[in-house]
Amino acid sequence: MLIGCRIELAVFRILVARLAMMKKLMCAALAGCVLASVVIASFACLGKPASAPPSEGSIIVKQSGGAGMLIKECTDKSYITQTADYIVEGTVEKVESQWNESRTSIFTYTDLKIENYVKGTPFAENNLQIVTPGGTVGDISQWMEDQPIFHEGKEVRIYFEEVNGDFFIVCGQFGVEGR
Repeated sequence: MLIGCRIELAVFRILVARLAMMKKLMCAALAGCVLASVVIASFACLGKPASAPPSEGSIIVKQSGGAGMLIKECTDKSYITQTADYIVEGTVEKVESQWNESRTSIFTYTDLKIENYVKGTPFAENNLQIVTPGGTVGDISQWMEDQPIFHEGKEVRIYFEEVNGDFFIVCGQFGVEGR
């Protein structure tokens, strides 16, 4: 009888441990869903960017912000490299901030001349325009955490992915590095 109780107690402990692990996994999955919703909503809440025409032949890369700081894997360069559909190196040619059409948010438009494709099929044109929320117009600045900040003349490497025909920087500021 004592042996049977010990076995039952051991089985009970295993079940409790598995339930605890399942609870952690469910919480992590729920947190991931909430995070994805927040990231998507953050770009939507900012309003549409101003209708600044992209440089001729440019590919538009968007950055919604905030996610890279919250996703543990974003500190792992191999995760960023595997997630990215494209890794390009180039020089920042122009950085300009503008109000959106309703003057409720500022967006920064960064033009990048691609000089090297580390990963991904080259585009017909070697120009990117990166749209990030935040920036400075006149005396007014808006800032959103986890945004890469670009400076004219700087050489950078950018990791980005294609999602439903749109392009997004992988892991926010972690997806951009200086060369």
